[in-house]
Amino acid sequence: MKKLLLSSLAVAGLMMCASSVSAAEPGRAPYVVGEAGYSFGTKNAEDAGILGIGTGYHINEFLRTDVIASYRGWGKLKFKGANDQKSDLWSIPVLANIYATYPVYDGMGVYAMGGIGMALNKTKSIDGAKGKKRFNFAWNVGAGIDYTFNNCWSLDLGYRFTDLGNGRVKARDGYVGSTKSDIRSHDIKLSARYYF
Repeated sequence: MKKLLLSSLAVAGLMMCASSVSAAEPGRAPYVVGEAGYSFGTKNAEDAGILGIGTGYHINEFLRTDVIASYRGWGKLKFKGANDQKSDLWSIPVLANIYATYPVYDGMGVYAMGGIGMALNKTKSIDGAKGKKRFNFAWNVGAGIDYTFNNCWSLDLGYRFTDLGNGRVKARDGYVGSTKSDIRSHDIKLSARYYF
């Protein structure tokens, strides 16, 4: 049953792709995007994995825009004011991005991008401090290489500098006040886009 379902989905995808090759307007199409990546921390944040999904629109040959929600987990955040302790951290940023692409070869281009949005950052409680969950302003800038296989599929390998605001812990058990730490990272991402 699973093989039949997978085969049917594959045939439907090929048929949609074949029809889009003949019917799609060149350079203008909506798409869905999935991405996976790795962020390596700057001063305060440890390395973490990234998984994301979103939707966008290819405006013309040079411009596209999308909105991507991602999950960053498995990392730790260092707090100077909490005896240099580290707290488990996860973050869910939602960023609206715009990309400017310069075609360099048949189907291949280089791009610069930027985006803004919000991030939900959650820290785990550590000794003497309680973890907190809060929304922060977030932004990213980057560049990369884009390759379009056909009217259906495109791959993107890129670098981004991302600022997700800060993570906070609230003092308890005799400690006074609260402390925060910036969440900034360098990200390497591989994305796949499917055009309708």
